Amino acid sequence: MTASIDIPNMTFRMTYTMNQPRLHTLPRLAVFAFLFCSTAYAARPNFLFVAIDDLNDFAGYASEEPGNFLQVIYPNADQRRQVASRLTPNLDELASRSAPFLRSYCPSALCGPSRTSLMTGTMPHRTGYYLHDRHFRTYDTLKDVVTLPQYLKQNGYFSTGLGKLFHTSRGTVDGPLENDWADARYSWNRWVNHPTGCNGGQPSKYSPPLGGLLRFGPSRTRLEQSGDWLAADFAARLLENGTAETIGINSNRKEHAQSVSLPTDRPFFLGCGLFRPHLPFFAPKAYFKKFPVNEMSGLNADTLQAIITDLDDVTGDARRFSDINNGKMKVLIENAVRVSGDNDESKVAAWREIVQSYLACVSFADDCVGRIVEGLDASPYRDNTILVLWSDHGYHLGAKYHLAKQALWEEANRTVLMIRDPRNASSCDGQPRRQIVSLRDLYPTICTLAELDVPSKVAGTSLVPLLKDSAASEVNQTVLMTYQQGNHSIRTPTHRFSRYRDGATELYDMIGDPAQRYNLVKSSPELASKLRADLERQVEDEIAESTSRAARAN
Repeated sequence: MTASIDIPNMTFRMTYTMNQPRLHTLPRLAVFAFLFCSTAYAARPNFLFVAIDDLNDFAGYASEEPGNFLQVIYPNADQRRQVASRLTPNLDELASRSAPFLRSYCPSALCGPSRTSLMTGTMPHRTGYYLHDRHFRTYDTLKDVVTLPQYLKQNGYFSTGLGKLFHTSRGTVDGPLENDWADARYSWNRWVNHPTGCNGGQPSKYSPPLGGLLRFGPSRTRLEQSGDWLAADFAARLLENGTAETIGINSNRKEHAQSVSLPTDRPFFLGCGLFRPHLPFFAPKAYFKKFPVNEMSGLNADTLQAIITDLDDVTGDARRFSDINNGKMKVLIENAVRVSGDNDESKVAAWREIVQSYLACVSFADDCVGRIVEGLDASPYRDNTILVLWSDHGYHLGAKYHLAKQALWEEANRTVLMIRDPRNASSCDGQPRRQIVSLRDLYPTICTLAELDVPSKVAGTSLVPLLKDSAASEVNQTVLMTYQQGNHSIRTPTHRFSRYRDGATELYDMIGDPAQRYNLVKSSPELASKLRADLERQVEDEIAESTSRAARAN
């Protein structure tokens, strides 16, 4: 008897005689099953999953999008283009041969909740995970959740990673769960504990003396000795050679070295998380020279006053999310007054220096991305590895008098997202996707690309139609964002509407007023009422959808 199985690009044929003893057929069947499974695995794509912490939309390829705050910092278009070309050449090059999503939003503008939402396919208001006060699995709503890398691992993938992918980069298989921030025991076949970021240096005189993370300035650490660079280099070497061993910080002795080898019989999911441009804003000194503070002509006394008066039509909890009464911008300006006197020059100088430090950190992270992509391009996996690059949320550098993420405005919630599937030419065309998408869409997208069913409890919508056609219709009519309990915002293709726990509301026309200077709640009550109903319906639909999917699964 002859049996044949067709697999893409290959046909296996097994022959055996019907009158052979049954015992003799079992080893052959086992061999066939092994060959079948190995070949099926090999036909599925690998994934390179790159996360960047606190990276906003300043990247060169997005810098001319309406409302981008880089246009405030550098109002001269020619100068801004020059700055953009120095800022993110590697991200720009990658965007030119991938599918960049220019209207991608986070589930929550805070590291832990945003990453947990992406990695678990859940939303903060469903799980109650609004902060990153402790490991997400210590919450009853998340203790048994199956994360994205865990699901891939359960379905034949080799999952390995390093850096900041969940809330911190440290993981442990043997210690207490609360110390396993990387979820090493559940999500990964092999987790590599590796330093991230870049060591500190001499803080700027405008760094508050008791500012905690609010420190900035050139680092004493050279690029090749920084944690983020070494993590990127590890991922690149792993791709180039199929195996890699940690070197450098905390790993220079043989007994501390960790190694990973990519399997040959199954696909892999490789995650690498970069910590910069997260605070403290330290980067190697050379990066600061790219962004002289005297070029930032848009950051001046008039602009400083304008971002304060921009809060005149913002009330209650909405106003509380600015730094006007408390927060990093207020602390920065107060320290500038303490150091250099109560005058416009000192306040503007401090503002420019912290923006310079953020830009230096972005440029540093961009070089790390370049090293990872270089490794992929030089690897034998390049034609069958899907690259997914994302940032966990955005970051304010002064808009709405805010110097942080934690908010519901556009700057805090817009993320970097690009996907490149080398098997699909349309996803490599560099055409910007301006449809409204969310980071929570990545779980179902990766499942679809891996030819796996989307788990019943996972929220979000696959972005594969947008990878196939940049002009495809919206896959989401709105996306929902939550920051802390009871504060929600929805983004439509044309508007942003936010409702706060104390009842305060905001409505912005994102076409006519992309900088969100005019709150239209009072002047457009009918539209505000409609969008409020849409928001409340989406919040309730999320809860109902979760309950329904769970019931179907059981």
